[in-house]
Amino acid sequence: MYRLLFLLPALLIAGHILPAHADIVPKFADYPAKVFTGKPARPRLHNQYLRDVREQFDHAIGDDKISAAGHYYVVKLPCGSACVAPVLLDARTGRITELFTVSGWREVGDDFDAVVSRASSRLIVFRGARNETGVIGNHYYLLGEGGRLKHLYTMNTDGNFETSRKIE
Repeated sequence: MYRLLFLLPALLIAGHILPAHADIVPKFADYPAKVFTGKPARPRLHNQYLRDVREQFDHAIGDDKISAAGHYYVVKLPCGSACVAPVLLDARTGRITELFTVSGWREVGDDFDAVVSRASSRLIVFRGARNETGVIGNHYYLLGEGGRLKHLYTMNTDGNFETSRKIE
């Protein structure tokens, strides 16, 4: 009986702590990456669509700014007025990894970016609905070798990115 009296408050406290702990938003600093400084490889444009948008890849390389996970350029290809189709261009190999589309923004400012990343971090955040379905929000992923994505966290913004938490 005494054990139950001690166990009950502990369970109640744990019930309040655990949900708050589950809402920890990933941060760029938590996933460091060493930034590639060599000469970028030529993009391997393996289909006609990618060849048709060659300028986008040339522009990304011309900026000379790696934008994700130490060796990727994030190239945002158009797919509509409120839609982007981000692809990853590996600066070391020229390999292109096509991802899902991101769309569904409602409230956005002039500085809105549908894909947020840092050259020195393996974290990448897609803002909107993935492939035009599901939650319209901030989708946090860990970017691995070969452009593989591992989902870490989703924050529902209901399409309003003006009032959502800042991505750090």
